[in-house]
Amino acid sequence: MAFSSLFLFFFGAIGVFNSFFVSLYFIFYKKSKRLSNKLFGFFLFFLSERAFRSLIYFFSDITPNAYSKFGPVSFLFIGPFLFLYVLSITNRENKILSFWKHHILFWVAVAIIMHIVYPFRTDPIFYKKYILKGINIQWLIYLLLSIKVVYLTIKNSEFEKEKITVKNWWLSLLLTSILLLWCIYFWISFTYFVVGSIVFSAIFYSFFIFFLFKKKEREQVFYIEKKYLNKKMDSLITNPLIVQLKEFMDAKKPFKNPNLKSSDIANELSISTHQLSQLLNDSIGKSFSNFVNEYRVEEAKQIISSNTKYTLDAIGKESGFNSKSTFYTYFKRVVGVTPSKYREQL
Repeated sequence: MAFSSLFLFFFGAIGVFNSFFVSLYFIFYKKSKRLSNKLFGFFLFFLSERAFRSLIYFFSDITPNAYSKFGPVSFLFIGPFLFLYVLSITNRENKILSFWKHHILFWVAVAIIMHIVYPFRTDPIFYKKYILKGINIQWLIYLLLSIKVVYLTIKNSEFEKEKITVKNWWLSLLLTSILLLWCIYFWISFTYFVVGSIVFSAIFYSFFIFFLFKKKEREQVFYIEKKYLNKKMDSLITNPLIVQLKEFMDAKKPFKNPNLKSSDIANELSISTHQLSQLLNDSIGKSFSNFVNEYRVEEAKQIISSNTKYTLDAIGKESGFNSKSTFYTYFKRVVGVTPSKYREQL
């Protein structure tokens, strides 16, 4: 092998092989039990396999060889696992995520049927020319759906600081990188497929080194942030706190402040923000955002019911919502109809 080819193989392979180990860590390591981590591990595994096949194709003198004779059917899983991972890490309520195993089993069945009915080794040229393009289009569709999920998550974030969280930055950069890889594999000819493996290695190590030295960011993206989750608060402590919390919300109506923070309520209760978050999650079963916005929805319902002449936008702002879209989204989620429909019904 010439030095230039050896150089290309080294830089293409180093990221691929290490990403395989990282993907297996996320899939099988016991301390990485979160569904989002496992889905990311499967996504990284199949994407690594995609880059590895490019290396095999570029440097192998035999086509198809023993490894590549099964064809690119494994590429069918890159897009679905990426989409499921994005859904899980953004906490989007979606029935697809609830049945993620069935979703994957569907594509497993498709891959098996493709391999049995029309195996790659019977006509590799046709496979590469048509079927591989179809698989790439499927990957693109899932990629675009993932981009839409992240866009809606950022757009519907009520507070400005929620739009620039580490997770949002991570997902934005990840999807941009995957889009770059997709463009390379879709538009570059087979002769230069090694470029995809080299770019993949560069992207992988950029993310790997960043998270290696950024412990706080790593924990926010890949691990459970709240260390107290496994320790339930005593009911002797939580019950008085819940009463105090509800009295404070009803009397002072802090939710009418669109910039209300969890620390504001935690200070009123003389507890930490972590304890407040645990109180809401364990005892009330709601996140801080949902808890506050439900109070805002109830306030909006009361204003609408009073036969006020305020516009719905004004009612949303008066209730504490800082945007029309957030007001309509939460109102319909809680009440079941939009604010305008609710007013019509009254």
